[in-house]
Amino acid sequence: MNFEYFVAKKLLKQKRKTFSKPIVSIATAGIALSIAVMLISIGVLQGFKNQIKDKITGFTSHIHLVPFAINTNNTSNYFTLSKQEIDNLYKEENIKTIDPYVLAGGAIKTKTDFHGVALKGVEESYDTIFFKENLKSGSLPDYSKTENKNQILISQTVADKLDIKIGDKIKIYFYIDQKYRVRPFTIAGIYETGLGDYDNKFILCNAKILQKLYSMQENQYSGYEVKLKDFAKLNQSAQNLYTLLSQDKDLQTIEEMEPSLFAWLDLLDSNVILILIVMTFIAIITSCSTLLIMIFEQTKHIGILKSLGAKTSSIIKIYLYKSLYIVARAMLIGNGVAITLMYLQQNYKLIKLDQESYYLDSVPIEFSAFAIVSVNLASIIICMASLIFPARNISKINPMENIKFE
Repeated sequence: MNFEYFVAKKLLKQKRKTFSKPIVSIATAGIALSIAVMLISIGVLQGFKNQIKDKITGFTSHIHLVPFAINTNNTSNYFTLSKQEIDNLYKEENIKTIDPYVLAGGAIKTKTDFHGVALKGVEESYDTIFFKENLKSGSLPDYSKTENKNQILISQTVADKLDIKIGDKIKIYFYIDQKYRVRPFTIAGIYETGLGDYDNKFILCNAKILQKLYSMQENQYSGYEVKLKDFAKLNQSAQNLYTLLSQDKDLQTIEEMEPSLFAWLDLLDSNVILILIVMTFIAIITSCSTLLIMIFEQTKHIGILKSLGAKTSSIIKIYLYKSLYIVARAMLIGNGVAITLMYLQQNYKLIKLDQESYYLDSVPIEFSAFAIVSVNLASIIICMASLIFPARNISKINPMENIKFE
């Protein structure tokens, strides 16, 4: 055990009451609060971003392959990707699935009015994991069976508006070539994602029904949905796919299709960065103030140590050791509080949200070992670096004056 650590340990074990003791307690609480707020803020931010991204990409995928210069009437623009072209696209390693779809607008007649809907026709091979996870009642349509070809999946929002339930038969009106056409459908399942803009209108149906309705060939579609393995590589994957597409085809990323949503998520980043800066500033001010108070209060001890031949650098180390103990204890408390609160929120959803406004029914939390280690490591480095400057006041203390003063 070195000299500086030994003296610091003895000073920390002092039982007598001093002016600095309540200050140290306040400093410990302040640093612990800062650590807890930073960890919770990062956990909430990551939870929000990842869950909303998972929802929006689960509904619409990461990238859409569409005809070049597409116009507003989706059903008049359709195209085909050959098996060779699809295999070529899979050269991009980040691709998870490529699914064709047909889009069509329709209306369901209510007792007093018409409710507009958007039908998304999919094949039996379509990746339905997202809808399975958000299924409220009934079952997913199984288009591998002929008898299920007219089955559809609707949202809870549409079901509530139209007062329909599982097994009900409804008629959807389509306006094609300046005249209305009607097709019957059966409700197989009801989903709810919390994405108001989508839940309010989207219906999942059989692509073959829409292809026949719009006189499309079996291999013609409105577009293809590309789901990725890693969202972080979205832009790079989009660039790679674009180089593999022929000139008559284009693509749109989810960020281009939902700019307002992703602008809101970017704003969350800015808010959390501001919180981190404020909390770091509080931790620095608290730790520096506490060290200065301890130094001014213990000038007698410092004077004695200097008179006994202790170097100024050694005394500075003693008080940095004391400060390190305070910071480490505060960090331990802050981590404990943050992890406990995040665990409770993640498992018991104590804090609820308005799903229509936030797309989620409770505050999301995501644990990240990297974030926890990074916040703690950065905090201790910043706090200890900031303590070097107040610790230098020790060099200004005259040992003879302070011993005589006492």
